[in-house]
Amino acid sequence: MHCGRVTPPPTLPSRTDPPEAIRNWLAGAHGSPEQVRREWARCGLAPLPLGSRFDAVRIPGELLHAAVGSGAVGDALDGPVIHDVRTLGPTYWALVPCQDDWPGDPEAPLLSHGTYLGVPDLAVIGPPGSFWVTAPRRRHHLCRAEEVLALIACGKRELEQEHATTAETLRALAQELPPPDTLSDDHLRGRACVWCGTQLTAETAHLDFGQLTSPRRWFPRACRPCTDMQVAHARTGREGRK
Repeated sequence: MHCGRVTPPPTLPSRTDPPEAIRNWLAGAHGSPEQVRREWARCGLAPLPLGSRFDAVRIPGELLHAAVGSGAVGDALDGPVIHDVRTLGPTYWALVPCQDDWPGDPEAPLLSHGTYLGVPDLAVIGPPGSFWVTAPRRRHHLCRAEEVLALIACGKRELEQEHATTAETLRALAQELPPPDTLSDDHLRGRACVWCGTQLTAETAHLDFGQLTSPRRWFPRACRPCTDMQVAHARTGREGRK
């Protein structure tokens, strides 16, 4: 796997099973497969016990997005991945074979025996709620544990680089902030980019200044394009003063 951004795994010929065969395999993880099917029919989601047919690795959205960059999330791993936006912020669940020992990271824990995971019906491939980013193509189709671990490591490296904005640069950027009394409530509360006004989410807010108290209490945040532009401007200014 690439040492920078995660590259898609090679596409290899593989068989596919009929959807009903895959549903039977997923539902078979539960002691009452018919109950699972009723839940899928009623709300499109059913809790399945982990640790028998598969385990699940929780991957924070920020970490996975850092690993794949502009690539498609579904291309990062050759296996089933569920996206859940209802708990713990944007979260991905990679289904992996049952693991005896997981040398993973606390930020991306393995869930196994004694834990249930909300698994969507195969037809649920978009929001709201949990949905398949990549659904299993056949029975026993799971992500390879080593690929999941490599993706987690890659995402952490990318996040460390992104978060390595120096205190000097951050101070310089703070000097470029517009006066808070000229800004809207969305700007002051960090819901919109402090420079361009683009609405921000937990994923698109690239730079967070935290709580500032002068001349009033406010929480400016910025999008990635504005941050890059302001960083370049700050660096040019420093170099010009040398």
